[in-house]
Amino acid sequence: MEEVNCPWCGEQVILDSTICPLCKHEVLPEHLSGKESSAVAEEGLQDELEEEATASQLMNNYTCARCGHEECNVQEVAMTGTGISKLLDIQHHHYFFVSCLQCGKVDVYDPNVLEARKRGLLGTGMDLFL
Repeated sequence: MEEVNCPWCGEQVILDSTICPLCKHEVLPEHLSGKESSAVAEEGLQDELEEEATASQLMNNYTCARCGHEECNVQEVAMTGTGISKLLDIQHHHYFFVSCLQCGKVDVYDPNVLEARKRGLLGTGMDLFL
């Protein structure tokens, strides 16, 4: 078996069939080739991979502050702001909601802080046209 760089979690792994043993995402040959038809598609794929990697990191490193349990559910939520963005339904505020599977405590994480950069710009641009 060949060691590959998982496009979802970014780790060097030996695939179990087509599944990454670390992040449990399916890795298909087209994910490994890196061939995309346009720069926009590449940027969208890069944002998606970073979202998945951040969510995966949250799940792998989570410990509930209330009960100490280590299993959680991670959901990404996009929200509008106030004013014109609310009227035009432009969802440019992105957050990760992480809930403990034992006690239900919910923590909110800002991916801009976690990744040290502004994200979701492609999605915001697409919202303007759709």
